[in-house]
Amino acid sequence: MNLLLRLLLIPGRIKHRWENRNRLRITADIVSSLKKQCEEAVTHGLKNYAVIYNAGLFVVLLEQDLSAYSTALYYANSKYHQQFAARGMAVLLYEGAEDIPTVFGKNYREALRDLQLADSWLQALNASIAGFNKFKQEHTTFLKDIRNYVGAHREQNSLAQLKVLENLDHMAVYRLGATFSEPLRSLVNFQIALLRYVKHPTVLLSEAVKAVAQNNSVEKRGQNLK
Repeated sequence: MNLLLRLLLIPGRIKHRWENRNRLRITADIVSSLKKQCEEAVTHGLKNYAVIYNAGLFVVLLEQDLSAYSTALYYANSKYHQQFAARGMAVLLYEGAEDIPTVFGKNYREALRDLQLADSWLQALNASIAGFNKFKQEHTTFLKDIRNYVGAHREQNSLAQLKVLENLDHMAVYRLGATFSEPLRSLVNFQIALLRYVKHPTVLLSEAVKAVAQNNSVEKRGQNLK
């Protein structure tokens, strides 16, 4: 990156740092809170809550990494560092598009049904997941090549690695990060609404009763086997 372009980027970078000065602290607080709630749900046998909090924590961690790669790309001052950040982002986008439909798949949907949520919740979830499926269909080949050759170095042909690296457009990956953020934002909003719902006392009490009943059933079966 030439000196003139670096100088032109200074005002934007200062603004970006100011606007995001509290982002890491806020994200760390969210991660800590979700981790605690997920661990408590597991400890107390609240199966549905454990599934929901795990999915929420997964999304927050993924979004945190995506933001970090975006920032690294924005502040990179050399072609190497631009491509280095782009390689990491490409791996994250590829794996994220693969994993999110699974994390929010069968077990997650069973948890929603067990919580007796209306069909509108599943419809909203389907709309968010459809965005990731569309992203995967349109960009998986491009991202997979970067991942396999110069991201995770799965392919061991060094000349082929260099060819992919020479043709790597870091801005193309950066734009895909923005595209990926759209369904991710939709999923985050869905998860926020769900977490508010499951904190309602009547819902929590119902799940606690289920957990106690299940625990008593397990203990009774164990006694019968003695």
